[in-house]
Amino acid sequence: MPSLETLLKDTLLLTAAPYAPWKAYGASPGTAEATAAADPATPGRWKWSHDVRKPGRVSGVTYHLLRTPWYVEQTPTVLEELLWHPIEVGYRGLPLTLELTKKFLLRKYETSHGTVAKGQSAYWLPAELDRSMLLVFGFQLNLRAKTKTFSLEPIPPDVLERDDFMPRPGAKPPKTPVMKVTRTETGTLQLVPMRVLVCAEFVCCQESTDYVPGAKARTSRFRPHLMLMSNRPLEKLAAKISIRRPSMSTMAHEGPPPADSEDGMSHGMATGMWADSNSPEVAWEKVFTLSIPPVWSSIFSRVKTNLPAGAGYLMVSPDAPGGPGFLSHRWNDAAGRYEQHQEELMPRQGYFDNIHVAPPMRAPKTLRDLYPDANLHLDEITMAPFCVHDCLHQHWRWLPAKEKSLHGWDEKGPYAVPGAPHIPLHQHLRVETESPHAYAYCVRSDKVLEPGRWEYILHEGLAYGISASNEMMGKLLLGGRALLSPWPSEAQASWAMFYWVLRYSRTRDRAIERLLEDGAPVPS
Repeated sequence: MPSLETLLKDTLLLTAAPYAPWKAYGASPGTAEATAAADPATPGRWKWSHDVRKPGRVSGVTYHLLRTPWYVEQTPTVLEELLWHPIEVGYRGLPLTLELTKKFLLRKYETSHGTVAKGQSAYWLPAELDRSMLLVFGFQLNLRAKTKTFSLEPIPPDVLERDDFMPRPGAKPPKTPVMKVTRTETGTLQLVPMRVLVCAEFVCCQESTDYVPGAKARTSRFRPHLMLMSNRPLEKLAAKISIRRPSMSTMAHEGPPPADSEDGMSHGMATGMWADSNSPEVAWEKVFTLSIPPVWSSIFSRVKTNLPAGAGYLMVSPDAPGGPGFLSHRWNDAAGRYEQHQEELMPRQGYFDNIHVAPPMRAPKTLRDLYPDANLHLDEITMAPFCVHDCLHQHWRWLPAKEKSLHGWDEKGPYAVPGAPHIPLHQHLRVETESPHAYAYCVRSDKVLEPGRWEYILHEGLAYGISASNEMMGKLLLGGRALLSPWPSEAQASWAMFYWVLRYSRTRDRAIERLLEDGAPVPS
């Protein structure tokens, strides 16, 4: 049966950095520290703060950006904080709450480097690690509690290496032991309590181009996932992770600070959600060329921007059958009207497939002065399908793509099925906005969770958008765009106007949504 050391080899951090230093908690003073934890000041692009007195929180997450043609070298704030909320599980009808507090903390690992090689792991993509952390929590049912009461206590350090610490995957729970003794004999009956192991990882990766189809953008992944295992069947699971950006972007663009009227960013954060089209005609290599731009009506099936606090949607569910879904409305320029389209859904696919939290852009001041009509929406332009700056992305499903890194889960694990959601088959996912710049990722499962097998929560991770991956391609997209030809020349060199024309069609002095927003009335 596996020990703690064996089990932890499955985590992302110890896959990439198997000899990462760690510090023990909950042990006696003489054995509290195994090795020194990594120095938080270790140089790296990612920075963040973590206090073991409140281990369920990571704060002050920043990323050091190098200079590009669009912005100066700087270190913007990616997250104000990330919270791992208490995990709810059920065991033999008992509702149990797993509080990720210092009381239950067993170990903390930190590293500033590590490598996941191609083909090394079926669960983790190739990556180069930046500063990263692994927290290990242990819970067990207190067998000494009073009759008809129950409570949780930390797993004692002396049982972590025992061969009955956790069973092998699929092993049946042990039968209640029977002790046969005579009246004059004595014996000791040793019971193994229900135990739950929780790993909370905050793993930051170096830049790559594997987060979007066709390597069209450079991003830095970070993965604040949870891994959970029990030695007994768990009847249910509910977990919640809050991801909170600052309310205002701290990013600055090339040149001296502009006056407010000249700034190309609105700076106030906004949240949008999108669903990818599953049409076989939609492939990024077809709609992302110099002659065919990735307009929203070509690659998305549903969209909602500027989401307020309290909005929430079921994003993935094992109860969703797939097949014919909702009707979308796409603008036909030639006909001058919206046309209905039946959208096909993949099994388990819910309302939206991804979320972006980023500051909108603004058209150049000369264009805003020339076209002051608010109906053109030149003051608040959403970046999509990829972002040139300061954008937090999370995709729990991608359109059917050829890249294995964008494939979803099957019954064996991740990166298996094109177009499938990126979460385990039995999980329901709901995403709720906490504010215009924060949201909660909420997972539940009503299926009995097998002992000795890892349960993954937010396995897909997130990415911080850095820039277009090919600067020359970006310039070509801007310089020769036929859709921008009716506009003055300033529009040809503006990223904001590039994003504007992907979303809107211009009819006189009105902006017409190429893909009508979810919930908007269809114009007659």
